[in-house]
Amino acid sequence: MTDAGAAHGGYGRRGRPGRLKGALGSHERPASALAFRLVLAWFGAAVMLTATVLAVVWAHHTLLAVVFGAGFLGTCLNVYWVRQRLRHER
Repeated sequence: MTDAGAAHGGYGRRGRPGRLKGALGSHERPASALAFRLVLAWFGAAVMLTATVLAVVWAHHTLLAVVFGAGFLGTCLNVYWVRQRLRHER
């Protein structure tokens, strides 16, 4: 009545239930979409920065520059948030 997994605490060959094995991105531990979200966040920040600079230099429109500047700050916050989530996932 002995089981090979009994030596490992009774959990079998795979170890504890819920424990992930393997490298991130492998079949046993699939990668999340956070890296792609980080690329999109950086792209959004670049677009908002470009829009802010163009609103100041080309359009000479202060209100538009303030709106795009607030959007740029929001996208920077998004970049920070996604980077933190990606760091804590690894």
